[in-house]
Amino acid sequence: MKKIPLKTDQNNPAILAYKNAVEKGKKDQHILPRKNGWIVKNLLSDRTSQIFDTQQEAAKYAKSLASQGTAVFIHDFVGRIQERIDY
Repeated sequence: MKKIPLKTDQNNPAILAYKNAVEKGKKDQHILPRKNGWIVKNLLSDRTSQIFDTQQEAAKYAKSLASQGTAVFIHDFVGRIQERIDY
């Protein structure tokens, strides 16, 4: 069986775009419902930032954490993305 070499050319535009998207996604903040309120969470982290009573309070906090090139995703009660705000 012949091995297929993986493309690791860092100058390849497709590879660069993918790498940038992954790096950007590491900083995104998600506002998610919980039975006792709303949480702000980075999906790549196991840790929850804080718990808030309202979605609006959580959104305000998430926006304060967002930096240029990231996004805040506001989810509804079911967990679907309701709104996306890019920075």
